[in-house]
Amino acid sequence: MSILATILPLFTLIALGFISIKSGYVAAEQIRPVGEFVLKIALPALIFNALTEVPLGEAVDWRFVLGFGAASLGVFVTGMFAAVSLSRAPLGEAGMMGLGMSASNSGFMGYPIALSVIGSTAAPMLAQCMLIENLLMIPLAIAIVEITRAEKGSGMAHAIATSLGQVGRNPILIALCAALLVSALGIPVPGFISRSIEMLAGIASPIALFVIGGTVASLPMAGLYRRISLIVFGKLVLHPLAVFLVLSAIPEINPVTLASGVIFASVPMLSIFPLLGQRAGIQMLSASALLAATAVSFATITLTLMILESTFSFLPRG
Repeated sequence: MSILATILPLFTLIALGFISIKSGYVAAEQIRPVGEFVLKIALPALIFNALTEVPLGEAVDWRFVLGFGAASLGVFVTGMFAAVSLSRAPLGEAGMMGLGMSASNSGFMGYPIALSVIGSTAAPMLAQCMLIENLLMIPLAIAIVEITRAEKGSGMAHAIATSLGQVGRNPILIALCAALLVSALGIPVPGFISRSIEMLAGIASPIALFVIGGTVASLPMAGLYRRISLIVFGKLVLHPLAVFLVLSAIPEINPVTLASGVIFASVPMLSIFPLLGQRAGIQMLSASALLAATAVSFATITLTLMILESTFSFLPRG
C-alpha cells in the first residue's frame, strides 16, 4: 500500500531512536545536543536554502500564513477553554495545554512526512508553518504563563519582554529573515556556501526523526490520562480539521497548499513542549502528552494521508 510505504520508513527512524535510547546503545543525554544541532543548525540551513531558491513572491504565501495561523489560533483558544472548563486547569496551565493542541512539530516530523508526499514544495511550507509557530503560537503561550506568574502591575510588561526575547533569539526566524532579505535584494550566494547549506539541509530530516524517537524514549508517563487525552485529541484531530476547514474556505486555494497545511497540522506537538511546559509547572503532563501523541500519530497520520490521497488524488512517493 502506497500510504504505508510512505509512512513506515519515517516511523522506522523514530523507532530506531526510541530503541537506541531504551536499550542504552545511545546514552539519553546525547540526544539533546543532537536535537540542538538540528534545531539550531540543520533546520535553519534547510529554511534558508528553500527560501533562497525561489522568487520572493513564491517564498511566502500570505493567504496560507493567515489561514493556517487563524486555524491554529482558533484551536489554541478552544483548547484553553476546554482545559479550564473540563479539567479545571489554571489559566497558565491552560495556555500551555492550548499550545500543545495548536503548535506542530513541523521541523522534526511535519517536514519529513510532507517531503515524502509532496516533494520539494514541503520546504517553503515548513518555513511558513514555523513562522506561525515561532512568531505567534509560542510567544502567545509564554505571555499567558508569564502574566499569570508575574506580580500585579508588572505582568504585561514582563510577559511582552520575555516573549520578544524568545523571538529575537530564535535561529529559525533569524534564518527565515536572512533568506527573505537575500531574496529581496537579489544577493547571490557563493557556490561553496550554497553547497554547504544544501548538505546541512539534506541531513535535517532523518536526524530529526531519530531525535524524536530518542526524546520520546526518555519521557515519563504519568497518571494524567484525562488531560493527556484532551491534548492529544486537540492536536491530532481538532488541529488538522480546523486547518482543513479554514484553508478550504480560501478562494482558489492551491490543493497542494491545502494538503500541506493539513499534513503539518496532523503531526504531534513541538518536541520542546515538555521544556515549555516547565514554565507552567506541567512538565510531567506535557512530556506524557508528547509521548502519547507520538504513539497515536502513526494511526492518525496514516488515516490523514489516506483521506488526502482519496480527496486530492495524491500519490505518496513511498
